[in-house]
Amino acid sequence: MFIFGLAWDHYKTDNKRVFTRVKNTRTIEIRSHTIVSSSQATAMPEMKVLVLGLPRTGTQSLADALAHLSISPVYHMREVSKNAHQDLWISAIADNLPASAPADPWPRDRWDTLLSAFAAVSDFPASLFPTALAAAYPDCAIIHTTRDFESWEASMRDTLIHAHHHHDPDRRSPMEGLANAYHAACWGDDFDKNGRAYFEEHHDEVRRLKKDGKRFLEFRPGDGWKPLCEFLGVEVPNIPFPRSDDWVEYKKQIKRERQEQKDYEATV
Repeated sequence: MFIFGLAWDHYKTDNKRVFTRVKNTRTIEIRSHTIVSSSQATAMPEMKVLVLGLPRTGTQSLADALAHLSISPVYHMREVSKNAHQDLWISAIADNLPASAPADPWPRDRWDTLLSAFAAVSDFPASLFPTALAAAYPDCAIIHTTRDFESWEASMRDTLIHAHHHHDPDRRSPMEGLANAYHAACWGDDFDKNGRAYFEEHHDEVRRLKKDGKRFLEFRPGDGWKPLCEFLGVEVPNIPFPRSDDWVEYKKQIKRERQEQKDYEATV
């Protein structure tokens, strides 16, 4: 991704201590996520589906649909903080991007430190790594969630971009470091200038996987159960297709966490 190179050196310089800490603790963190007994390993779900569309393209609804079809659990944005994976994903960005010239590409076992307990991925941060994840999990079906640029841009501005530029500087989110790495990697922290180029570049990267012979479905919000179930070879459920927006729940979670922090500080 050419945009990645525009700001990444600057980002690494400004965040040197973050990456030093990640590199110094990487072995410890990875071990903490990979100590699994042989009996537990046999019960681990097999990775089946990679949903590689950008955030704000219906990824939460599709994750909920996959779970209803018994393809679960699904690794979505909410799993990052739940599993304390922030530093591991920052490390993944540093090592595996840009896709055209990764610094230290991860083999399958490294990705498994994050994803071995899941049957599918959807949304950020997995959507940053279409090429790498398709190589690590070559037997997976790939779903590319998409929408037209104008509606995606508007949705991004109302959610991720707004949150990135309007957060409370006195209230650090546990996702702040990863969010900074994400915005630097995708559009050089300048969505106005580089957002469209990244949108098109990401779509091209995902669509190349279809040319590589991967099982591939392009899916738009509103397509519903039929194309998804035909692609996966399962029956169409007799229920409405999920209409979910994890961003709404995420904002509620952040609000609760900040209130809890305020309540705690009031007692100190």
